Amino acid sequence: TAQDKREWVEAIRTARNIMTQKAMDEFNGGEISPGTNVSTDEEILKWVAKDSETAYHPSCTAKMGTDETSVVHPDTLQVHGVQGLRVVDASVFPYVTNANIYAPTMMVAERAADLIQGKKPLDPIYVDWYKHKV
Repeated sequence: TAQDKREWVEAIRTARNIMTQKAMDEFNGGEISPGTNVSTDEEILKWVAKDSETAYHPSCTAKMGTDETSVVHPDTLQVHGVQGLRVVDASVFPYVTNANIYAPTMMVAERAADLIQGKKPLDPIYVDWYKHKV
């Protein structure tokens, strides 16, 4: 999608920005891939199309949500417009997680099991969270 393309370009530019900071000098042996000769958005996207891989964490192909791009309802995990069909795997993630998808996939499965069995969710517990004060 157009958003995917924007995010790829932003990711490459952000990684380059981080690696060219003074604090990274001792770790930076120079850009290997895609290479400094790849600089325009079009060149970056061409490199992405040629060299990117899945890393075996496929997800987000049946996104849950209520907007026009979503496939699965977030409250029921049922496919919009299809009776009796739920999706219970990593494909319902709206965005790729920042880590391995195993734990969030288990959370989706546990939630789906509760939905199917008619169990009510536990009451939320609100706790203070740590925030560093300067």
